[in-house]
Amino acid sequence: MATNTRRRKGAATLAAVRPLAVILAAVALATAACSSGSDSSVEPQPAPRQDTTPTAKPEEHFTKDQLPKLALQPSDAPQGMRYTKQESGRMSLAQVGFILDSQIKPLRALKFKGIYDAIFDSTSKRSDLRLASRLWLFGSAAAAQKWLDKTESDSQQFAFQSLAPPQLGDDSWAGYGNLAAQVMTYAFREGNVVVVTSYTTQTEELSQAAAIAAAEKAARRLENA
Repeated sequence: MATNTRRRKGAATLAAVRPLAVILAAVALATAACSSGSDSSVEPQPAPRQDTTPTAKPEEHFTKDQLPKLALQPSDAPQGMRYTKQESGRMSLAQVGFILDSQIKPLRALKFKGIYDAIFDSTSKRSDLRLASRLWLFGSAAAAQKWLDKTESDSQQFAFQSLAPPQLGDDSWAGYGNLAAQVMTYAFREGNVVVVTSYTTQTEELSQAAAIAAAEKAARRLENA
């Protein structure tokens, strides 16, 4: 069973800081070696200490009324696809297949607030390609993180193969699998919202570039809200 690659905000920054830290350490050692044999009556003064502690980004907190603006819009339709209005919009748990108490209770425990779908289908009658982007709204960022973790765990149970996700939201995962149809999913959390964006088809080859582009559009919607 494949383990999906996770990528959290700050990883890129850490990668950039490490080489700089090595260079600064080397310069400090060289300076100490050169000055150890000198006889100076002036004691070097320590440089003023700078606070380099990164400022934590405040967690976004979205509301149910914002969902229509946070979701992908008809203008976000990928090339060769169109927005399917009759299947998009606010959804109930029953509409998305959550009807058993065992399915609903965990969501209630996470203070589930709402679902909003944006569905796109191919403009060609010969193509069954579909893009679905679903927003899950929760009462807190911590609750949304638990749901994101569950979606990843569920994908592993269905033997999804891991894909390296781009830096999306506060946390993300990506995977590819076959559930009666080919599925390529990019999921991420931004504040108290989880976005699961999936391409599906039974007859075509899925494009990873197109799947990433759709997820990035979804991420920008939340970032610019």
